[in-house]
Amino acid sequence: MRFAHILKGSGPGGGWPRELLLTAIALIAGFVLMPVLIFFAGSALLGRYEGASVGRLFSSIYEGFRTGSPASWIVLLGPYVLWLSFRALRLCWRAGS
Repeated sequence: MRFAHILKGSGPGGGWPRELLLTAIALIAGFVLMPVLIFFAGSALLGRYEGASVGRLFSSIYEGFRTGSPASWIVLLGPYVLWLSFRALRLCWRAGS
């Protein structure tokens, strides 16, 4: 019964295609948009320092991601984790009502 319910939600316009699209958007936001936002927010609030650029920030974050730095993982996967948290809270809220 559960498997049939999963397959029913995987049709066009709902279920799996929508979930994959939202996951891709969250991951693209984490890997492309977050480093840019961090750079410009830091530049606006703290000012630029010598040698600072968006490219250097990207290389620093991706190098940290490759070596396993928790800060880099949080930056890059943050939007996806936020989306999963939102879904879990929404599911709990619906289950309670």
